This record gives sequence, structure tokens and C-alpha cells, in this order.
Amino acid sequence: MQDYLGIDVSKAKLDVVLLIGERSFAKEFANTPKGMKLLLGWLRSLRAGEVHACLEATGSYSDGIAEFLYEAGYAVSVVNPFRTHSFRGSRLQRNKTDKADARLIAEFCRSESPGLWKPASPQVKHLQALSRRIDALEEMRLMEQNRLDTAPQEAKASIRRMIRVLEREIAVIRKEAEDLIGGDPDLKVQDELLRSIPGIGKKTSMMLLSEVEFDRYESARALAAYAGTTPAKQDSGNQKKSKLSRVGAVRIRKGMYFPAIVAQTCNPIVREFASRLSARGKRPMQIVCAAMRKLLHIAYGVLKHRTPFTPNAASYT
Repeated sequence: MQDYLGIDVSKAKLDVVLLIGERSFAKEFANTPKGMKLLLGWLRSLRAGEVHACLEATGSYSDGIAEFLYEAGYAVSVVNPFRTHSFRGSRLQRNKTDKADARLIAEFCRSESPGLWKPASPQVKHLQALSRRIDALEEMRLMEQNRLDTAPQEAKASIRRMIRVLEREIAVIRKEAEDLIGGDPDLKVQDELLRSIPGIGKKTSMMLLSEVEFDRYESARALAAYAGTTPAKQDSGNQKKSKLSRVGAVRIRKGMYFPAIVAQTCNPIVREFASRLSARGKRPMQIVCAAMRKLLHIAYGVLKHRTPFTPNAASYT
């Protein structure tokens, strides 16, 4: 008999609900290696059978427990929060607590049988760590640059030294990441394909290769939903509007923003698409968000078919 484990993940803890037939068991564990071992012991104490564990994709917070359960031999699904949010709506669930969320995820797993997850390759994990470190250092550099404008004259020399240190470290890590991509045949091919897309350069390609495992998605639409670039309609009285769902991978949305702006000028497919939206009266920010989504569709198509970019819109619908 299949049992279902729903896990609501936060930075500090794991709220879990195990469904065994008609019975349910709830527990809370620390989101630490010790807490994960205690979770494993708890599952064994309940004599759980073939367990299918499910959790929402929450970046670094969910990576550890997903990999731990996978290595322990359990079936694991890591799903877009948009799917569980939609499932909550279909169940008309009003309660929003960690325990209620864990139960909902377990019920979603039992009802929807989401696809199984497996860890990224060591090379992709390495690239992700480097890419995220670059992002962190660039944020620190921006903070220092902002301080420079208003800092007392006596502090400016120190700030300039710190900016130079950060720039040197960013260059070192970026070179390490580029060497990693160039030294791995599969990553190298994917990088070349992504960079054939007007609007996507080295930095965006690195972000996509480190944050998106394209072969896990059955369609470009599924990838766009994971990234949170799909529109969510809101109806309120006579006011009807759409905006980004914002449920999904923040790093992807953030990383695609400026490429989408550039692509409206240099990418023929995105440029024509943006022009049509503008003629329909869409606001500039709506057009940028739609361009982000279109770029993800193009990236998915280029990698799926293993062919460089072509200005044929029909290839990326």
C-alpha cells in the first residue's frame, strides 16, 4: 500500500503529515540534519510502507530534505507551489497553518500523483552554488556603491577599497563558473544554445543552467508556471485585471527581467510579440512580464530540440 508524506518546509522546521490509509499522523521536526534523521526514525516507527513524499519547491530550504529522503530510498516529488495553491482552492480549504499545509500537500500527492524528483548533477549543484554566490556579492557591491553617494568623505576611501575587493572576487568566481560550463560537454552545449537567443547572454545563461533543469518540464508552459511568470487573473466587482502569479522561482523571474527588456529590441520574436501587446493597450510592465515568459518559452524550445535560435515564432509556441 502506498503511503503519502506531505512536508511543509520553512527555514527552521519541517511540518509533516503522513497519510496511511484513512489515518493521518502529524509531527514537527527541525530543518537540520538531526531533525531529518529523527523524521526518518518516526516514519519507521509508524511502519510506513512505500512512502511517496511531497514538498513545495522553496529553493535552498527544501533542497536538503528532498535530497535526504531521496538518498534514503523514498519516492520524492518537489512541486511548484502554484499547483498546491490551486489544489487548495479546489478543496475550498480556509485554514492556513503549517500543519494544515502539510496535510494539504499530502492529499495533493495522493490525489495528483506528481512526477518524481531526483537531485541535480554534481556539476549543476556546483554551478548553482557559484551563481548564487555571484548574486550575493553583486548585491553587496551595490549596497557599497549606494553608500558611496552619501557617505562622509572620511569613509569613502574604505568603501572604494571594499568595492574593488568585491569586484575582484566576483571576477574570480565568474571565471570559475565559466570554466565549469566550458569543461562539461552537456553544459557547454546548453550554454551555446541558450546564448544563441538574442537577449540572453553569459550571465542569464548561467542563471538558467543553474536554476532550471529543463528536462523536468513537460512543456514550456509548465516551466513558465514554475518561474511564476504566468498571469493570475483577479476579478473584483467591475475591476478585472491580470498580474504575475508570483508563485514560483524568484531567482528566475529576477534574472529574466533585464533580458526581457533587451529582447524587446534585439529579438525579432519578442519584439513582434511586444508590439502586438502594446497595440492592444497593455501597460509597459505587463509587456515586460509577457516578454519574460516568451523568452522562457524560446529557451525551452531551443534546448528541447537542441537547435540554435531561429526567428520562426511557430517553433516556440
